[in-house]
Amino acid sequence: MISDVVRSKDGLQYLSSLQKYHLAAIPFENLSLHYSKEHTNSLNPDDLFEKIVIRKKGGYCFESNSLFGVMLRSLGFDIVSVGARVTLVSPSAGWDHQVNLVSIAGTTYLVDVAFGASCPTRPMPLVHGQISRWGATVAETRLTFQDPSNAIVQGLWALEHRVSPANEWTPSYTFALTEFFPKDFEIMNYAVRSQPTSFWTYSILCLRMIFDEEVDDITGLLVLQGDRLKQRIHTESETLMQCADEHERVEVLEKHFGIHLSHAEQLGILGTVTQLKGGFSLI
Repeated sequence: MISDVVRSKDGLQYLSSLQKYHLAAIPFENLSLHYSKEHTNSLNPDDLFEKIVIRKKGGYCFESNSLFGVMLRSLGFDIVSVGARVTLVSPSAGWDHQVNLVSIAGTTYLVDVAFGASCPTRPMPLVHGQISRWGATVAETRLTFQDPSNAIVQGLWALEHRVSPANEWTPSYTFALTEFFPKDFEIMNYAVRSQPTSFWTYSILCLRMIFDEEVDDITGLLVLQGDRLKQRIHTESETLMQCADEHERVEVLEKHFGIHLSHAEQLGILGTVTQLKGGFSLI
């Protein structure tokens, strides 16, 4: 039985494969906040299954990590979902990210499938300073433990990323070993999707990991941010195109990310700050 495998010595390899293929297949994106009538999203598991599995769209952390967590639980993994604070911009950020912690044979692993370009590509054991490769590239990630600031609070685990061993470590996010529940994530998601100062409300992002079958690992990224489509393979980056209008951006989403937007969804971006100007028409 699968539930026996996940608790055996093969469980880590199984989890690693699930994470890798999820990252390669499911885009990290916030399109529902822009290409929809309501400009919102749902964390209901049935809605997430319909959106990501049936319609082959993606989602950001609260969506993709939620659905991934549901799948891991259904397979028998010992898993706890926790909140995280994204520290890329500010070390004092609020709770604005979701990750999963999985226990296998007495070791706890960070498992994240929705953190964009610096998302870990494999389960990371909660071991201070241990370095993990980012796919099959020279980029690396690591976890460090931050001692508590006083005797009352607990310490924090911090994820860091660097594009090569020659570069400095960049902070990504911090988290504690405190279980969060669906209602917690509903509140966090509401803030992220509705605040005018939230990156997700004034920017469009769609990112997919590039998987190389020859090496059986991730080797780069394909990213649409705003009107620009960019690609990075190992350390080489290039701009593939700049979308002139909404027609071109919708075509890019379907051609490069496999995301088909309905007529009604395309109309949803009209009049918003993220709409691309220049001859947009859906007649």
